Amino acid sequence: MSIKGKVQQITEIEEKGNFRVRKLVIETFEKYPQVVALDFTQNNVGLLDDSVCKVGNNVEVFYNVRGRAWENREGKTLWFTSLQGWRVREYREEVAVEAQSPDREDDLPF
Repeated sequence: MSIKGKVQQITEIEEKGNFRVRKLVIETFEKYPQVVALDFTQNNVGLLDDSVCKVGNNVEVFYNVRGRAWENREGKTLWFTSLQGWRVREYREEVAVEAQSPDREDDLPF
């Protein structure tokens, strides 16, 4: 799966024992934009050092959905969902040829 948006923030690497995580926060281009945080873990944290990953850049992020259940001390089950990024690339909106140069019969040179 992938999601497209403008980079809002890139967090520093957080280390918890041998586990490393870093977040990429983007705002989508939808009619009602959403702010989405994607986790990059372990060896993928370095992907966010690429020149494409700068605040303000438009990117396409490829990710997997991860979910897990956890039971707390009281016996109540809680569910967690995360989006784990594994690839980031520059995103450029494609403009249809018709939108670039419309046929206008009333724009004749003579």
